[in-house]
Amino acid sequence: MKIFERIVDGRIRDTVQLSTNQCGFVAGCGTVDAIHAVRLLIEKHRDKQKPVHLAFLDLEKAFGRVPREVIWYALREHGVPEELIEWVRILYSCPKSRVQAAAGTSMEFPISVGVHQGSALSPLLLVVVMHAISRDLQQPVLWTLLYADDVMLASEDKIELQRQVQAWCDRLERLGLKHNVKETEYMTTDEDESSSIKVNGIERPRTSVFKYLGSAIASAGGLLVEANSRVSAAWFKWRSLTGVLCDKKIPERLKSKI
Repeated sequence: MKIFERIVDGRIRDTVQLSTNQCGFVAGCGTVDAIHAVRLLIEKHRDKQKPVHLAFLDLEKAFGRVPREVIWYALREHGVPEELIEWVRILYSCPKSRVQAAAGTSMEFPISVGVHQGSALSPLLLVVVMHAISRDLQQPVLWTLLYADDVMLASEDKIELQRQVQAWCDRLERLGLKHNVKETEYMTTDEDESSSIKVNGIERPRTSVFKYLGSAIASAGGLLVEANSRVSAAWFKWRSLTGVLCDKKIPERLKSKI
């Protein structure tokens, strides 16, 4: 099955044309590129003493929520041949699952939404869906960045940023993808700006530090916050292991495997 999925993945990649805004599961691009782009955007605006406003959108369980009809729509929007779409539909025909717990294993039940967990094809299907449903909402590179279902929006005007965030929120919810408004983060380099943005009537206050794709981004720019974050993480890991590493009763051969 994995071999067949990789064959289908390769055929679809030869057909689809994704925007340069997407850094997730795309050849030649990754988290480092997206993180560097956000840092560059903040630092250039601080150097020019111009404000920039950023919003980081959180999609709740996108891999498990995307409707199948949206997947077929997205593939057709990218010009994928019907034969390839039919192959994908075969992979998704009558999928079933079961829950295993200490009390036992449940009966099989059908799964009608989301992409398959652990499938070689799932990441590509998600980025194809994200591009198809947001193509007209995306701004040029640096002003809109995507890493799979992680979305970063930026604008030099806060009202315009709020409009973009609301447009994304409305589009995602209309197509069956849940946008977690309470996890949406707002950041700005404008030191005089202390207010928030409003999404679906919910206030999202300004934050000075946000963990974007595993890297700490600070509105003040620079790498000091990221360096401190990594040092703190290293010390936390060390403290969690000292009980084992410093125990004289545990053989060194066993310690070396930790």
